[in-house]
Amino acid sequence: MKFYLHHTSDLGRLVRDRATYLFNEGDHLSLQSKRGWHIFEYIELNSLQVYARILFHVKNGQASSPLKAPFGSVEIFRKLNEVQLTYFLEQVQRQLIILRVKKVTIRNSPDLYDLQTSNLVQSVLKKLGFENTEEVSSILLIDGKPFERKIKISERQKLKKASGIFEFKHAGRKELTKIYSFIATCRMERNQALSMSSRELRKTISVFPDQFFLFTVGSKTKLAAAAIVIQVSQNILYTFYYAHAKTYNTISPVVFLISGIYDFAAIKKFKMIDLGTSMIGGHVNRSLLHFKKSIGGVTNKKLTFHKTW
Repeated sequence: MKFYLHHTSDLGRLVRDRATYLFNEGDHLSLQSKRGWHIFEYIELNSLQVYARILFHVKNGQASSPLKAPFGSVEIFRKLNEVQLTYFLEQVQRQLIILRVKKVTIRNSPDLYDLQTSNLVQSVLKKLGFENTEEVSSILLIDGKPFERKIKISERQKLKKASGIFEFKHAGRKELTKIYSFIATCRMERNQALSMSSRELRKTISVFPDQFFLFTVGSKTKLAAAAIVIQVSQNILYTFYYAHAKTYNTISPVVFLISGIYDFAAIKKFKMIDLGTSMIGGHVNRSLLHFKKSIGGVTNKKLTFHKTW
């Protein structure tokens, strides 16, 4: 088979169902930035089928994949070996140099999303001279086991207590403002901030209404915990924002919240829930990582690659 590199800045070329992950779909890229995108595709000459793709936002000598999303990086749609992927990314690198790029940043998805692809991409990028930084990520696997059997006894007790006090609910979009405000307040209690404004989040959800889910735990009049969850692929849910009010620390209603999301994911046939990274200021938050382990989260790495020339 013979391949060629296709390079374009036309986001309209991207077909919605071609992207493996939501963050690499044309509509999401447009939300990150209306312009500045460069699409590199590895296409088989005879069939014109796309075997691999990487998207960069280029500005002021910097190429970023993604610009404003948890991850971007290479997507592989059909089987490629290391030699072929190396050749593709070498050509991409040459094109970036022509575009006067001096620094490249590639943020990968967590390894467990697709371990085979992650290992291949990491091997090739390291061969091409990229250095990497590592974040600790946690994945909750949906494997047929009840949530209660995955968690530690101490968390099981909190789950039982919270389920007797509060109600879990899959909320409608009309509750977005209330939920966003609640989560923002919870973050402020811990001297943390949200990465997106309410307006930005609303705009994103309006573009992808079927990929966002809202969940709450609380009484009829008061929230105790809440989550905004994104379907990032056919098989994966990502807990974009979730929090519980500090006043309920001893009860930890977020365990009940995750339990409800787990049951929802199992019914909908998802394979995993991404609980996010446990990093604050570039360092592992040990207490947060311990909590995620205690509710069944599998620890794995999420790499970001850098290269300057």
